[in-house]
Amino acid sequence: MNSLDRILELVAAHEPEPALVSGAQDKLEALVARRLAKLPVRPARAARGWLTAAATAAVVAVAMLWLPFGSAPAVAFEKIQEHFRDFRTLRFEVEQRMNGRLVMKSRVSVTHDGNVRTDVGDDITVIVNSTKRQVLTLMHSARVAIPSPLDEPATKDDALRWLKDIRDFQGEAKVLPRARLICGHWAHGWELATAGGPMVLWATDEGLPLEMTMGSSTPIELSFNFEFDMPLDAQLFSTEIPAGYSRGESED
Repeated sequence: MNSLDRILELVAAHEPEPALVSGAQDKLEALVARRLAKLPVRPARAARGWLTAAATAAVVAVAMLWLPFGSAPAVAFEKIQEHFRDFRTLRFEVEQRMNGRLVMKSRVSVTHDGNVRTDVGDDITVIVNSTKRQVLTLMHSARVAIPSPLDEPATKDDALRWLKDIRDFQGEAKVLPRARLICGHWAHGWELATAGGPMVLWATDEGLPLEMTMGSSTPIELSFNFEFDMPLDAQLFSTEIPAGYSRGESED
């Protein structure tokens, strides 16, 4: 969460007293009236009424910024599951922390037809090209590329096996009481008790998943940031050995 998101979230979490809103409105209307009285030519009653109405609307608009957002999202959890089932492309970053310390960061890109690219830090890239039935492992520090055949075509389940619990979830998804700002979008939290452990998933009113955490109550925690249906360059999934890399042999 960036600093602006955090500030706006803190603001939205505090509801003003009704007397505070009413008092602010009275003060603003009185200020407008005093300014109008000092004008050389008194405005017509219709003009004064318009300005007073505008002042009232301004106070209401300011007050609305302080009201907490509703705790019950309009979207059903099924809409969130649809994004994980029916995406054209999916890109996500995974951060693994142990006792709060970042130990690994990965980026995964997936296409609907089963092509997968996983970049583990800056050291290793694994590309699964389901169309060509090839796998390419790149060891960047050693500049070694290891090609190997793909025995079985990859599927979304292969690439996102750890999300199968979400797509097939049939239990009760618990809605968290407060919304959050994530990259400028208000998101609602859903807590799931799954066979793989508890998950907390954050999604927009339209059901678009943005973030997820797993294992927050354990020493090892995983956090995910999602991007759905983004354009992905076909070269990301190329299994051609890049220039400057020597060919290594698979251990199989």
